[in-house]
Amino acid sequence: MSDYIIIIPSFNQSQDFKKYTYKLITEYKLQDKCLLLIQSDEDEKVYKDMFPDIKQQRTPKGYAESMNFMTKKLPKDKLIVAMTDDVSSLKRLSGEKLVKVQDLNKVFTDAFKLLKEKKLTLAGFYMIQNAEYMSKLPAITYDLRFIQGSMYCYINKKIKLIDNGKSDYGFTIDNYILSGGVIRYNHLGMRYRYIAAQEKKGDLEKFVDKYEDYISKVIKHKGGTTSLLLKKNPDV
Repeated sequence: MSDYIIIIPSFNQSQDFKKYTYKLITEYKLQDKCLLLIQSDEDEKVYKDMFPDIKQQRTPKGYAESMNFMTKKLPKDKLIVAMTDDVSSLKRLSGEKLVKVQDLNKVFTDAFKLLKEKKLTLAGFYMIQNAEYMSKLPAITYDLRFIQGSMYCYINKKIKLIDNGKSDYGFTIDNYILSGGVIRYNHLGMRYRYIAAQEKKGDLEKFVDKYEDYISKVIKHKGGTTSLLLKKNPDV
């Protein structure tokens, strides 16, 4: 269960990558499993000079375009870990405290093993590092819960990311539709640099219209951004 690949799209963010995700993957010695998704000639040179220990793959420009290129290129059923270039840690709930994950490779291999056992295709982690919130939840859930895109594991079923501010929600729901559940490790919390996804006019309405059976609530935030509350058991 070690034949997975880590793909990391990054565009013009070499310093952020160095500060966050590169530090994470080198701490756990996962460089050999990583593939940087490079989207410009300039980045190709800069990233190669700064990170010679990580292989590169040239892709089309844009987050969704880059990810979808790899979904098409990689074999069906390939085990893939997706990371953004700003994820910095994964911590485990231990009693009332959060502690450092000792073996990130084991976290990933265990996730893929569980995905195969449950015949599911997507596994992710709790969106924030907050012991109080995490302790109120089951350690692992298999119903429909949002999988945040900063770091997740999936079995490649050729599902494309939609190109709008709700791509993570779409990927979560599409994997749920395909396999009947998603795995979320609620006692493993991520830290990443939060940047609100950009939504084009009409994106939300189109998304809700397509996935209305899986959405229980649209939450509007200050600044005009929105988030969604998913129905945990939409088929009931």
